[in-house]
Amino acid sequence: MKEFLKHFAWFVVLLLIQVLILDQIHFLGVFIPFIYIYAILRLPSNLSVNVVLIVSFLTGMIVDIFSNTPGMHASATTLLGFLRYPVLQLFVLKEDLGNRNVSVSWLGGVFWKYCVILVLIHHLALFMLESFTLLNISQLLLKIPVCSLLTLLFIFAMESVNNKKDDRRS
Repeated sequence: MKEFLKHFAWFVVLLLIQVLILDQIHFLGVFIPFIYIYAILRLPSNLSVNVVLIVSFLTGMIVDIFSNTPGMHASATTLLGFLRYPVLQLFVLKEDLGNRNVSVSWLGGVFWKYCVILVLIHHLALFMLESFTLLNISQLLLKIPVCSLLTLLFIFAMESVNNKKDDRRS
């Protein structure tokens, strides 16, 4: 129950930061980090795919409601939730997937590969849905990696804070 409350608190905090602060601040007028996906990336590794899909969809829908983007975040985060387990299996043996939170302290450097792949997939899906055309492909090709990099920088910062908390507990 304690782990559930901890994850729920993370979801609430990240969603509030996303919709109240980051959606209002655009770096260089165009680029937005999407830190709310960090909560989905950190879900326990043994969580059912159905639960992950429902949580991902609801998370994206909440962002859609506050961002006035009908269904775009919901579809991108649902795709993220769907691909989360197969991407995790690329780096971790099925036998090693226990009741663990996906983090740097468990996966080490593999965590960053896992994050990079899923953040790029999420951003690619989101921005392709947002533009719904390839007429401005140059802007799209700039926006996807820059927003992904910003998101990964925020994830790195949050993961550093989490690791320091975990180190103090040990």
